[in-house]
Amino acid sequence: MNILAIDIGTTSMRGILFDKDGKELASASRLTPLRFPGNYIEQDPLFLKETLTGICREISDKEAVDALVLTAFRSAPALIAEDGTPLTNFIMWQDTRNKDICDALEPLNEKIYDRVGAKVNAVAAASKLTWFRRHMPEAYANAYKCLVVPDYLLHVMTGSWTSDRTYGSRTGMMEIRSCEYDPEMVKLYELDVEKLPSLVDVGTIAGHITEDFAKASGLKAGIPVISSGGDQQNGALGLGGLDTSSLVINCGTGSFIIAQCDEPFLGNQAMICNCSAIPGQYILESNVLASAAALNWMLKELFPELWNNGDVDYAKFNEIISRSAPLANGVICVPLFQGCGSRDWNLGARASFSNICLANTRADMGRAMLEGIAAEIAKSVASLPEKSRRVSRIYIGGGMTKSDVFDQILCDMLGIPLCRYEDAQATAIGAFISASVTLGLYPSYREAFEAARRKDRTFRYEPDMELHEKYKELIRRTEEVYGALNR
Repeated sequence: MNILAIDIGTTSMRGILFDKDGKELASASRLTPLRFPGNYIEQDPLFLKETLTGICREISDKEAVDALVLTAFRSAPALIAEDGTPLTNFIMWQDTRNKDICDALEPLNEKIYDRVGAKVNAVAAASKLTWFRRHMPEAYANAYKCLVVPDYLLHVMTGSWTSDRTYGSRTGMMEIRSCEYDPEMVKLYELDVEKLPSLVDVGTIAGHITEDFAKASGLKAGIPVISSGGDQQNGALGLGGLDTSSLVINCGTGSFIIAQCDEPFLGNQAMICNCSAIPGQYILESNVLASAAALNWMLKELFPELWNNGDVDYAKFNEIISRSAPLANGVICVPLFQGCGSRDWNLGARASFSNICLANTRADMGRAMLEGIAAEIAKSVASLPEKSRRVSRIYIGGGMTKSDVFDQILCDMLGIPLCRYEDAQATAIGAFISASVTLGLYPSYREAFEAARRKDRTFRYEPDMELHEKYKELIRRTEEVYGALNR
C-alpha cells in the first residue's frame, strides 16, 4: 500500500509518497507565497486548492496512490460558502489584526485557560473569526462553515465538513477535557457553533476522494483520506514523541517544544495543552515564534553570499560562526522578531542586539543570534513540568538543525544530550506513521515509527556542562534585556 502524505507548511506544500515500509517513492513540492494586503498576512484558498491538485497530479502520474494523509499548520481560518466557494482569504497565524480583541479578553485568561488549555492569544483561530464577524459581517452571515486550511482542503478532496481534534484544540473554543466545542467559549467570541466543522478524532478516515477531485488530481476516486492532525503534533510523532518519556524540539520557521502527556495538564499558563497526534493523548507545547525566520533575516542581511534565494550554504555559515567564541564575544541577541510566544504572549515585543563594540564582527552577531534562539528555547523548556524535563535525551528536527553549530549551542544551553535524524521530514513521517496505524499496516505507533526510521542515520550531541553553567547567566541576561524593553 502506498500512502501519499500531504504536508502543508506556512509558505510551501509538499507531497511525499511512502510505501508500506516507510520508504520514499516520490515527492513533489510547491511554494505557497503569503499575501500582504496592507498590514495583514493572508493566503488565497483557491491557490492552495490548485497547489494541492497539482501535487497530487504530479505524484499520481509517477506511482499508484492507495491512501492519502493530510497534515498542516493549524490556526489560519477562512469563511466558506455551502457550495465550497471561499468568501475570504485565510487570515494567517502570524497576522495580528485581532490583537485588540485578544487584549479585551485578557481579564478572563484564568477561566479561558482552564477551559481550553491556552490563554487568549492572537495566534488561535477564534479571535480571527471574531474579526471576520465584526469587520466582514456580510461574509460571515453568508458563510456555511468557518474552516482552517486543512479543514478546507479536506472538503476540497472529500466533500466533508470535518476537523480533527488537534485543530479543534487550537481554535480556543474546544473544551480540553471533553474535546468538544464549549458553548460558552463560542459565545464569548461572538460566533455560532453551527458554523464550525464537526470534530473527529485524530487519525480518522475523514472521507474519501470524490469523483470531481479524482478527475482533477489523477487520484483514484474512493481512496481514503486520513487527517493525521496538526503539523507540530506530526512533527513530534515523526521525531519520536511517543510517550511521556519523550521531549522533542522542532526548529522550523518557529521553534516548538513538545512533551507528551496522558491527560490535560493545566498547571502553567506559559504552556499550551493540545490534543496529540496519538488518539487519547495530549501534548504540552511552548513556542518561539521566530527561529529559522530570524536566522533567514540575518543570512539575507549579513551573509548574502550564503543565501542564494534560500538555498543556504550551511557548511560555510558554520565555518564563519565558529570564528566567534561561545558567548559571542559579549554580543547579546534577544531574537523576538515576531514577538514573544506562549511563555508571555507578547506579540508587541521586538528583537534586539546589545553590548556591541567596534571589535565585534558579523561572526559574533551570527553566534549571538543562534545563542539567543537557543536561550528562548531553553526558557520554554524550563516552563515544562519537572516530569517532562526529566529526560535522558531530547530529539530535535527542523530546518535550523541543519547547522551543527546551532545544534551544539542548543545542547550546551539545555545541558541535555540531543539526537537528530538525518532525514529532516519529521512532519511527513509523522503523518505516514499515523496513517499506517489507521490503515492497519502496523499495530502500534512505536512499531510504525521504528519502521519509518529504521535506516535513518542519527547525529548525537553531548553538552559541555562548564559552558552550560555560563549559558545560564546568558539566559538571565537576555531576560533582563527583554524586561527592560517591554516594561
